[in-house]
Amino acid sequence: MPVPHRSRAAVLILVLWAIAILALLAGGLSFVIGQDRMLGMYERDRVVAHWLARAGVERAVAGLMLDSLEVDTDTEEWGKDTTLDSAALGNGTFSVVRDDCDDTSLGQYGASDESAKLNVNTVTKDQLMKLPHMTAPVAASIVDWRDNNEQPEEEGVERGYYALLAHPYTIRNGPPRTVRELLLVREVTPELFYGEDTNVNGRLDDNENDGESNPPRDNGDGRLDRGWYAWLTVYSYEKNRDAKGNKRLNLKNADAGTLASQLQIEDWAAQSIVNRRSKQEFKHRVDLLDVPLDTSVNRGSRDNDVNARDDEHRDQPVTTGIFERIVDQLTLHDEERLSGRVNLNTAPREVLRALLPDEAVEAIVGQRQGGGYFTSIGELLRISGVTKETFGQVENAIAVRSSVFRIYSEGRAASGIRETIECVVDRGGQAPRMLYWLESSP
Repeated sequence: MPVPHRSRAAVLILVLWAIAILALLAGGLSFVIGQDRMLGMYERDRVVAHWLARAGVERAVAGLMLDSLEVDTDTEEWGKDTTLDSAALGNGTFSVVRDDCDDTSLGQYGASDESAKLNVNTVTKDQLMKLPHMTAPVAASIVDWRDNNEQPEEEGVERGYYALLAHPYTIRNGPPRTVRELLLVREVTPELFYGEDTNVNGRLDDNENDGESNPPRDNGDGRLDRGWYAWLTVYSYEKNRDAKGNKRLNLKNADAGTLASQLQIEDWAAQSIVNRRSKQEFKHRVDLLDVPLDTSVNRGSRDNDVNARDDEHRDQPVTTGIFERIVDQLTLHDEERLSGRVNLNTAPREVLRALLPDEAVEAIVGQRQGGGYFTSIGELLRISGVTKETFGQVENAIAVRSSVFRIYSEGRAASGIRETIECVVDRGGQAPRMLYWLESSP
């Protein structure tokens, strides 16, 4: 019996619906497969970018470990290595960039010196106040955050303030473990802490120079306005050893024979130092310049002196020239590590101004820009505006060598996907040691 036309029409409609549904299912399946494929490619490239960034870290660490340790300047290869700019590796590139605070927009390639910064754990409130945009309440609150007591500084706050916040937390009352911990301190905002450089790569990126168009907020003036992150650290220290790696002589207890032989000074000069010490304790190494010839000591003939002295200073045990040469071999501390020393060769103006008069700061920066660097902290006495008194105030806060460095490495896959690693490495031991590690996706 023939199928009615109505039944055949219904079957046709069902077939068409089935085809449409299958087409939709096929399209959906194709879309899902495409999305999965794209996600897989993204994850693959993200892993590639991560390991490219890791390669940049390893390359920078290797450069630091190969560096001579006698003196550190940011003009050395670890601080200015153009081969770290978009270095090709496999199916991508990596770049290791660092901030150059003397430049308004461009950075350099290489590691950055943590000893170019003020150490939060040793800096004084007065020194903090000399940083741009710092206020008395913030400086006092930073000191309160790190100290181990509950007595607030003038204009500062202690545990009670943080306990009464809408989302309370406990004050550290001890040394901060990372510099970003300062974001927990009262009135420390991201704008003050980072400035315009929110990704801390030391570069003026497009979104950091477009006004209000994209975060962060900036003034679009073509200059990178830095925040406190660029000038503060918690990691810096100086090894209590001289340029050759020898343990320094403690000026408080070294005998005359040891001083004479190791410092290569005359016996009469060494004995005069010891005799002066027995009457008046040395508070600063620069006090050596005030040591007179002890009248009980046999001066001997000038012809036997191992150090040249002019007629005016013929009987002065330690002249300025001698002091410049020997100060690195001397200490007044027994600790193996001296926290918070600022490297005169790498510190930017903002940091130097916290320690020294403006006249001296400009002279130091001018000398460095002319290619002149310090091989001894004693050479600071040559700088205009630095007196013996000024030197004594800062000699325990300055150095010419560095042990801890920050590395900011960006890996970029061929697809353009990027991954960054920011880390802090201590090269002061036999092997490098990571103190901080942060991975991010820009």
